[in-house]
Amino acid sequence: MRYCSKCVMPDTKPYLEFDKEEVCSACWANEMKKDSDSGIDWPERKREFEELLDWVKAQKAPWYDALVPVSGGKDSITQVHRLLDHGLRILAVNVDYGLKTDIGIRNLACIPRMGANLSIYRPELSLHTKLIRIGYEDFGDPDLLSHTLLHAYPLHLALRFSVPLVLCGENSAFEYGGAEDIANQNTMTRDWFSKYAANNGRDPSFIAAEYGLPLEVLRMYDFPDEIESTKETKAVFSSYFFRWDSEENFCIAKNYGFEPLNEPGEGTYRTYVGLDEKINRIHQYFKVLKFGYGRATDHACEDIRLGRLTREQAKDLVRRYDLVPLSEDYVTEFCEFIRISSVRFYEIQEKYRNLDIWQQKDSGQWVIPGHLVDA
Repeated sequence: MRYCSKCVMPDTKPYLEFDKEEVCSACWANEMKKDSDSGIDWPERKREFEELLDWVKAQKAPWYDALVPVSGGKDSITQVHRLLDHGLRILAVNVDYGLKTDIGIRNLACIPRMGANLSIYRPELSLHTKLIRIGYEDFGDPDLLSHTLLHAYPLHLALRFSVPLVLCGENSAFEYGGAEDIANQNTMTRDWFSKYAANNGRDPSFIAAEYGLPLEVLRMYDFPDEIESTKETKAVFSSYFFRWDSEENFCIAKNYGFEPLNEPGEGTYRTYVGLDEKINRIHQYFKVLKFGYGRATDHACEDIRLGRLTREQAKDLVRRYDLVPLSEDYVTEFCEFIRISSVRFYEIQEKYRNLDIWQQKDSGQWVIPGHLVDA
């Protein structure tokens, strides 16, 4: 694997590009976020946001002025925070698609106390667990259709309630490296959804055709194209208007009662991410199997770009946390939830291990030879 010369992201990351100096596209984007003549004018972006809220108020919506998709994590709490003190009626929408944690439930309860209404949507499990199995077994991603649902359902709800504004989180194409045309947009579109929410086109239409499912039962999992054609509802990325900073979002969320873990979560060194549900841990570990990097790499690269870690410090943290295998608790609960055996679970796990990256020692231990040694 080749690694970015500024951060520690490998070239195996999907959609990432490197220039001739071996700098990745996520690091290029970070340069744009800095205060400089050639960078983003954040005060002007804030003015744009305030003008957007003036437009929202002028719509005199019948039910709610703004809708925010929320997990109960630091980022979604911050998105609600951005809308407070503007006299808006806020609907926060949580899609509960898996195995909620106790701390996740407590953190989600912060949102009504902030001053937003909270709606929780739970899909019916006979279909949903089937979709998780399809994602897990056939694409190595148990969150494949869960991620399309959590992006699409709030948009459907906003259209049905005639909510003028949907305030989404970050544009991952810009923050983490992706197609330039999509990275530069500030609204959620079908193109963004298909590439980044639906894992490069594996959307409900694709799943319906491949598995003989009626498309109508997958409507809530699919992007509503009316969002692009209507002028009454706008779905925008918060990261377009405000510099995306996980540490800053954590500090904001703590002011509203957000609880971190007492020690780092499995697979990373941070205590304040991935707290709300358990299946995402498996999703993140499969990134390690397929691409040779995981959650600690994601976080270390962000901290390098924000000046909180040196590259050498980041390499040490990635070596310590990234390759930590899944604990049995995660495996057991996941298997019980989607009704497969643990034997089947590990068969699928090994199916997706990238043997161009991984090597098995005589002892049976799997390693990535030279992991970050020459980076």
